[in-house]
Amino acid sequence: MRVRRGLTALALSVLSVLGALLAAATSVAPAAVAAETALVVAGEPSGPGGVSTATCPPGTHLTGGGYRLQPDADGPVRANGPTDDARGWSAEAERGSVAAFAVCETED
Repeated sequence: MRVRRGLTALALSVLSVLGALLAAATSVAPAAVAAETALVVAGEPSGPGGVSTATCPPGTHLTGGGYRLQPDADGPVRANGPTDDARGWSAEAERGSVAAFAVCETED
């Protein structure tokens, strides 16, 4: 499992929406908010027609995710969403390979 610090365009979009929601919530009633750090965890690319899963490391929680189709992908994605335990993100391409990524957040 590779952990990449930084944000992809999708992660920035997700965090922008979350920031807007947080700003709206704090304008109604101020709340204590801990400093948070986002990181993107990339799953290993799947084999053809297989599943790729990216899992958030201990001490973090999932805030979103997605996938990247590999060059050999030919066809739609069958599955794309959080894992059953909500600790990561999985994706499955119908044909070809896919790599899942999870956007994880930790409170400092």
